[in-house]
Amino acid sequence: MSVIRPTVRPKNTILFKFSFGMSVLFLVMITATYMVVDLVAKEYLINKNKELIYETGLHIVADISLRISIAETLARNLAAVGETLPKDPQLFRQVIPQMLDMPENQDFIVGGGVWPEPEQFTPGVVLRSFFWGRDSLGKLQYFDQYNDVESTGYHNEDWYVPGRYSKPGECLWSKSYMDPYTLAPMVTCTVAMFQQQKFVGNATVDVSLQQLKSILREGSAKLGGYAYAVDRNNKFLSFPDEQLTKISNRDNNNLTQEYITVKQLAEKLDLFQPIADILTEINKTFIQSVADNNRLLAEDIAEQSKQISLLDAQLIVANMLLLREQKYDRNAKTISMISKQDFLLGEPVNVSVFIMPKTLWKVIVVTPQQVAINSASKVANLILILLTAIMIIAAFFGFIYCRRSLIVPMYKMVKQLQQSVPEGEHTHTALLDDRRQDEFGLLAYHFNQAKIALDRNNRDLTLQINERKQAEQQLKHLALHDPLTGLPNRLLFQDRLQQAIALAKRHGHKFAVFFMDLDNFKIINDTMGHEAGDELLRQVALRLSETGRETDTVARLGGDEFAFIINKIDSIADAVNFALRLNKLLKTPIAVNGNNINIGSSIGVTIYPDDADNCDELLRNADIAMYQAKDDGRNTTRFFTREMKAKLQQNKEILTDLAESLTQDHFELYYQPLFTIDHKTLVGAEALIRWHHPDKGMIPPDKFIAVAEQSGLINELGDWVLAQACRDIKNFVNAGILDIKVAINISPVQFKRKDFLQQMLLILAQHDVSANCIELEITEGAVMDNVDQAIDMMQALHDAGFQLAMDDFGTGYSSLSYLKRFPIQKVKIDRSFISDLENDDDNKSITTAIIQMSHSLGLDVLAEGVETKAQLQYLQGEKCDFVQGYYTGRPMPASQFIETFKRAKDTSLAERAGMVSSITT
Repeated sequence: MSVIRPTVRPKNTILFKFSFGMSVLFLVMITATYMVVDLVAKEYLINKNKELIYETGLHIVADISLRISIAETLARNLAAVGETLPKDPQLFRQVIPQMLDMPENQDFIVGGGVWPEPEQFTPGVVLRSFFWGRDSLGKLQYFDQYNDVESTGYHNEDWYVPGRYSKPGECLWSKSYMDPYTLAPMVTCTVAMFQQQKFVGNATVDVSLQQLKSILREGSAKLGGYAYAVDRNNKFLSFPDEQLTKISNRDNNNLTQEYITVKQLAEKLDLFQPIADILTEINKTFIQSVADNNRLLAEDIAEQSKQISLLDAQLIVANMLLLREQKYDRNAKTISMISKQDFLLGEPVNVSVFIMPKTLWKVIVVTPQQVAINSASKVANLILILLTAIMIIAAFFGFIYCRRSLIVPMYKMVKQLQQSVPEGEHTHTALLDDRRQDEFGLLAYHFNQAKIALDRNNRDLTLQINERKQAEQQLKHLALHDPLTGLPNRLLFQDRLQQAIALAKRHGHKFAVFFMDLDNFKIINDTMGHEAGDELLRQVALRLSETGRETDTVARLGGDEFAFIINKIDSIADAVNFALRLNKLLKTPIAVNGNNINIGSSIGVTIYPDDADNCDELLRNADIAMYQAKDDGRNTTRFFTREMKAKLQQNKEILTDLAESLTQDHFELYYQPLFTIDHKTLVGAEALIRWHHPDKGMIPPDKFIAVAEQSGLINELGDWVLAQACRDIKNFVNAGILDIKVAINISPVQFKRKDFLQQMLLILAQHDVSANCIELEITEGAVMDNVDQAIDMMQALHDAGFQLAMDDFGTGYSSLSYLKRFPIQKVKIDRSFISDLENDDDNKSITTAIIQMSHSLGLDVLAEGVETKAQLQYLQGEKCDFVQGYYTGRPMPASQFIETFKRAKDTSLAERAGMVSSITT
């Protein structure tokens, strides 16, 4: 028999408890809201108002800083002009006004110029300034009165003297003064000029602060107060009531006005005294920060200008220290206070002082204190009323909603559950049957749906797992494959190489590692563009992918470098056959953007385990072999040998010896004479370097020049050659050997240096030798990588006075179209065409063609490597201009060169020719 529970008392019902709890919660929320709004929100709003004051001040400071930054940049540019431009007054008069007269800055850039130290611009002239200022119509006018010899000059002015103690690029701002035309406050930015770290004068920019008042007024308008500014010496730059802060003077019937200082205003108005004390204290803090040694600097500045007091000098030094303090915050610093009574607003105010570290100016923002409190109270009360109304409405509708959606259905469900089941009947309650239209029916329905949803979620989860695996596989593929060609990258190649080593160790077989580099790929990239280069790499990758077996690996290591792992080779012949297949595969032209490109390759091969048994050494050996293939003429294959490694070690030893010999003066220059074609007139000498190693004896250039080029030491070696040639040229001149040029070979590495020309001119200047004494011999290979850039460099060398010659002409790949664009004066025929000239008809034809082509372009021709009389006679017949070689004169030390041609200079031309011939024999 079922037991029915008694009816619930009203005070224990959920409806009563819910209603009572909602009422208590509502009262607590109202009380808490009132406390939060009154105590926290009001304080928050007051603080937000303070933040608004701070942001407003920063905005004003930012506007002012933007304008002075423009002036500082312009002053630095003027200083750079004064330091670098030639000392030509006409040039200064053209450049400086153009820099000052920028339309967008005419409202505040009112003047400026360059002020050199005595005799720095014109020797013997003390006053030589270049200054422009705006007249009453706003036009720039040149003012020359500063250069009047009867005037006091400008070198002791208060804006000039501090520049002597500043650092490059520092802008020192002067104290304020009045514009004679607009009666607006002005300040001057001074930037020092230096040459070789020596102070040579100042560059200045005069800035009008005429718009400062509007900036301050507009910036502070929304705060209900006002703002003003003072300069480094606490002299007003702007003030709302200018009658209080300006004084008028009459000089020669001209009315002038001047701002007073904060101290002078405090003497007139007692209410301003607290603010004046703060501003004065700020300056005292700056002065106290100056150390004892810097106080001596301040005394020096004060002594050099009667316009600068010791106090002003200390502030100037403090300003310098702030500019040089790297860890100092460059933003404006803020000091806030509350004034009980403002003399302009007549009520308590908040006073915020913003200090600008660059100038030590102070921007003072004054806002009524009551405005912030009243504003916060109004907003707080409004928020309280709105929140209370919202909570009342929300509570009412919440109670109605909860009663209808929760309480009432719950009572109905309880009544249904309280219905008893008759005894003896095997009826089943349909309470949880999902056909019911109540919460329990919905609950039963959702129980039924939960299984379906769970199955569906399982399927979705499986799909997501599969998608994630695919994404991981794709990421893994991207991490291990080259994005351009799809081939394995260096990381995957090294992993495959480790696997190949392990497999070869286990089964005892060999495999080969190929390292391939495309020949002249950079030229294709430069001439056809990077898109064509990328397409070429993709086409090459497709061809290479067809060469290997499934067990092999082909990878792109980067740039135009490819690598292969050829597994399970039986002999070296298998590797040779594969290399032949690669070369044959790349001989077929590749179509790129409608162009058929013939591309060659240099291939290096190493064998495991014959050459190495680890990953790093195998790659290094293959790389060494590839570079040997390039050295042997490109488009070929070389297998790694121990001799290559020994050569690499030898090159390292040469590099070490080179670096040591450069410091020990083990080098010497030999000079091979250059003659006119009649073999009678000495016109120059080619400087040839010789290395006297203390232990290894004489080392020929072909053993160390390439090493020097690869390591970069060729730059230091080339500097030494030029410096020694300058010293020898002076000895030649002293010995009476005049009107000759010394030819110096220029390495492609040197030619591509960004500071190549500047370094050469510096060396010439150090030895007081003219560029006209030097002829630079440049090979075709040095200029063909980037023809346009090379032409620009050659033109700059020619403009600097050097004579230029194209060395080893005929062995490179320059065309006539390039040759006529090069600013050269001479072509040197390579010795390979001269060595068998009397017997080889092809060499004769080539030599004749080079001479005729060069003469048609107005170029002189020199034949090098002349070793027989027959060769000389043939060249004379073809009207070659100059000759060089063992027949006409061997290379000799500078001392022998002087002795030989010093004796010959007083003899006849015929005697000299005979003497040189006897020397060569």
